[in-house]
Amino acid sequence: MSAEHPVIGLSSATANQPTTSDSFCFWLAPGVIVNPFDIVEAEQVAPDGTSRTFGIVTTLEHSTDAPTHLSNFISNDFGQVSVEPNTVRQGTTVAHAAVLSNDRDIYMPVMNDRPVRFADETGIHTALGVDQVPERYRVPAGLIEMSNGTRAVVYLDSRYILGPEGAHVNITGISGLATKTSYAIFLIQSILQKAQNRDRIGVIILNVKHGDLLTIDQPRAQGFLRRSISFGKRLV
Repeated sequence: MSAEHPVIGLSSATANQPTTSDSFCFWLAPGVIVNPFDIVEAEQVAPDGTSRTFGIVTTLEHSTDAPTHLSNFISNDFGQVSVEPNTVRQGTTVAHAAVLSNDRDIYMPVMNDRPVRFADETGIHTALGVDQVPERYRVPAGLIEMSNGTRAVVYLDSRYILGPEGAHVNITGISGLATKTSYAIFLIQSILQKAQNRDRIGVIILNVKHGDLLTIDQPRAQGFLRRSISFGKRLV
């Protein structure tokens, strides 16, 4: 175990919560902070050594040996918040992770008591499949920062953004905050700066709302520009 890549917990499989090919759980060592969306790696058994199963943390739960909340109430001198509890509960925090990938394509369930670590930048790229994208097709699309301070640039495959494979990107978020628009502009700038054959790329922005998309092939109705400006966006 290296100081730069310490074990943060061990995988845990129980009779009621077994690990599966899609998910696994792990309890956290005391003092370790993990947040949802952190990417972790668990050691996995392989025929000739070990592999790494990568997962993204979805939820965290803290449980104790108290059978009910009433037990905790009673152990604190029947609800006295200013005194030490009569019974010190034993507890732990358990993280649930959804499996993203395995670096050797082994999707057997993670065994019990396997070491779990934060993924490093290389591991994050492996988890997300970035390592399968040739350098010349990589377009910077954002930055992942995890609870332990690890940062990794996320790349999209220009063949899927611009074609011929897909030519499509979905951007989701809460409506009205301008974050999706800002990200779209950022991604366009990234494409124009980093994409292969970027001198052959042109940008057309169509600002449409609701039924306007259904009449995009028709001459602009009077007042359309005014309505678009009132929405707080620019018509290009």
